[in-house]
Amino acid sequence: MKIQENASRTEGSGLAGVNAADTQTTNPSLPTPRLPVVTPHPRQYVLDDWTEPRLKAMDSAGSTPQFAENPDSAQFHTTMMLPRYHGSNQVMRRNWALGRKLLLIGYDGLWLNIAFLVAYYVRFDILKGITFVSASPFVPAAITTLRLFQVALVVSMLLLVTARGLYRLRVTGTLARQFNIFFTAAAIGFAMYSIYEYLLRSTKFVLSPNTRAVVIFAWAAVVLVPFSARILLALGMMLVYRLGIGRSRILVIGSGRTGKIVMQHFAALANQGYHVVGFINEHADGPAEFGRFTALGTLDHLEKIIREEQIGEAIIALPTSNMGETARSIRICERNAVPFRLVPGMQEFSLTRIELEMVEGLPLLNLHRVSSASWQRTIKRVIDIVGSSLLLIIGTPIWCLLILLIKLDSPGPIIYRQARVGRNGNVFTTLKFRSMYTGAHQLRRQLADQNHAGRGLFKVRNDPRVTRVGRFIRRASIDEIPQLINVLRGEMSLVGPRPPLPEEYARYETWEKRRLEVTPGLTGLWQVRGRSEVTFEEMVLMDLYYIENWSLHLDLQILLKTLPVVLFGRGAY
Repeated sequence: MKIQENASRTEGSGLAGVNAADTQTTNPSLPTPRLPVVTPHPRQYVLDDWTEPRLKAMDSAGSTPQFAENPDSAQFHTTMMLPRYHGSNQVMRRNWALGRKLLLIGYDGLWLNIAFLVAYYVRFDILKGITFVSASPFVPAAITTLRLFQVALVVSMLLLVTARGLYRLRVTGTLARQFNIFFTAAAIGFAMYSIYEYLLRSTKFVLSPNTRAVVIFAWAAVVLVPFSARILLALGMMLVYRLGIGRSRILVIGSGRTGKIVMQHFAALANQGYHVVGFINEHADGPAEFGRFTALGTLDHLEKIIREEQIGEAIIALPTSNMGETARSIRICERNAVPFRLVPGMQEFSLTRIELEMVEGLPLLNLHRVSSASWQRTIKRVIDIVGSSLLLIIGTPIWCLLILLIKLDSPGPIIYRQARVGRNGNVFTTLKFRSMYTGAHQLRRQLADQNHAGRGLFKVRNDPRVTRVGRFIRRASIDEIPQLINVLRGEMSLVGPRPPLPEEYARYETWEKRRLEVTPGLTGLWQVRGRSEVTFEEMVLMDLYYIENWSLHLDLQILLKTLPVVLFGRGAY
């Protein structure tokens, strides 16, 4: 439906588009009203199949819709400002969020009670008769005399962890923060008990004297037991998420560099319950796809996409120079009751830490740039030498077995040597266990049409050049073990960008060569966020993110995430 409106209209008409002729009275005795002469300016209101029936209903009820105009456009493209609408799916989402929170509170309450029972059992059954203060003899106590302390302990812990924001966190991916909340809450609770005991020890409000014997054990138990239960819950939910059940459908609003980095980040968090549905282009001429991700439309289609794709959360990653579209996206998300989060603009991604500081209610961001301290580089080099040496020594029996299998599987050398481009464009020779038949490189042109990784990479599913043993060692990533020798030589690092072939490097654009400003590595963000499923464009952005945000902590995170990726063979072929 389209409503065509002329500039000459009467004030207070129900629908835009009523011209002067329609307002003339049918009584000839009355003068014809004179309207101001205005140069006509055509305006079009394009309504979708959801908005049109609502507009008709408003018109029949005598209500007047309001339109917000965008004067920056050549034509007045308008957005109808309808009352806030919450569909049944939004109501269900809110109810599910509330139900989920109540279930988690009940789950934690159960394990807090179990924690008290564990503390009681350890103190009065396992350690009975043992005194820790010579002046205080051991006094056995029935558990019934400690019921009041048990209730106070459980209730106070639930209140404290709630106040600390435990139930605003996702169960998966936040275990360190959850432990900190349990530990802090237990410390505060222990301090509150100490104050209470000191002030009221001589009154009738004092707790059972037996409480003192168990309080220190209870303090440790209410941290370790419920947190251990949280770990089990997180593992269970990760398994469910891997099956594609219960994942939150994420829509990324923005197709620039910031939006692409956000898509890569959330796509790597599938085990934490995220599924990137697609992205919204900032402009009509934006890309139709980016690697594994597909454009679903532009900002003009945002509201329709949110409803049709049943979006669970929106990530607004528009450039900071486009605050108008950011505000528009926020209004649409609010109108459809979709939770949203804002991502800092592109320039903030070159910062390792963004700290929020409140000054008399005014939020201020403290920006700290990447530290390139030489001591960190030195520690990184020490880790490379120690780590690669240990892996080579400890795994010697396995490497010897692989050498035998490779030799028996197909004719050719055991070690495959290949020229690669390292830091600052320097060429070096990498070492790998041979996983292909001899002469495989000559068949590369014949398989060019099967390359799915795009410019700068060569990846073929079910590559016929790969041997039987090679298919296994490539999937397990142990074909790259000899590159530990490259690490010892200083040509590579344990963590860093993937070293390209000279012919791949020759096709790089100038800005893409920045990914080799650091030493290439055996693993990196590309390894833990998709491996062979990652396209070249995605890999370049990941490497640039790594360079701009490098730290020892980031290296440690990548190394820890590499282990499960290699063990389960995710994204490898």
